[in-house]
Amino acid sequence: MATALAAVGCTSGAQSSSSTQDAKHFDVTGFGKLKLGMSKQEALATGELAATGAGKSGTCEDYRYQGSPAPDPQELAAEAEIEQKYEAAKKTADAAEAAVGPAPGANAGAADYATHAEKLAASAEASNKVVQLSVESTQRIAKRAEAREANGGVMFAGDKIRMILPPPGATTAKNIGKDATVEQLKAAYPNVAQKDDETFEVPVPDQQGQVLSFHFTGGKLTTFLLFNGEAKCS
Repeated sequence: MATALAAVGCTSGAQSSSSTQDAKHFDVTGFGKLKLGMSKQEALATGELAATGAGKSGTCEDYRYQGSPAPDPQELAAEAEIEQKYEAAKKTADAAEAAVGPAPGANAGAADYATHAEKLAASAEASNKVVQLSVESTQRIAKRAEAREANGGVMFAGDKIRMILPPPGATTAKNIGKDATVEQLKAAYPNVAQKDDETFEVPVPDQQGQVLSFHFTGGKLTTFLLFNGEAKCS
């Protein structure tokens, strides 16, 4: 706050330095110019994010900060291809299941039973394909989550920011950072609420479902992020 006040009336260079310093701190209202619920167009216009995404699953897509390590383009292309195959397999499985229809009646002939059995087999095969691709999709999502935590960035749900994670070394506006204790968190944020054994949340004022979330392991803070529970991935 003192730095920001000192910048008033100073040169443009001093103001730029102050903005850079402020942008290193998370607050319940956002991170730098980024806010929960901001549209993709608005977020990219801030200049704080890389111009291209860092991976997509369904309607959710990751973006890293400007200057962060860029993901491998070939890896992204391979992920996109598998994602398309997964979505196509789900549609095929749904269609195959719908085509099965009711079981033949007691008076049905052998041909009817044979046709029904073929449809059941086709539906089972299509479902197995979805399961196989689902495992790969889950692995991709987990890998992307690790990269997101390591590098920081945002996740969009459709066109809106759902999640904002800090870059390495960042702290909150109240100087809570990695390896902080639960006691330090509670002292800095008296209104923090415990969600489970390892998660604490500070509500974003006047924003339903939005929280500054803190995740602990072994009593030490490992991750914190801004999260909008109202925005869903599909």
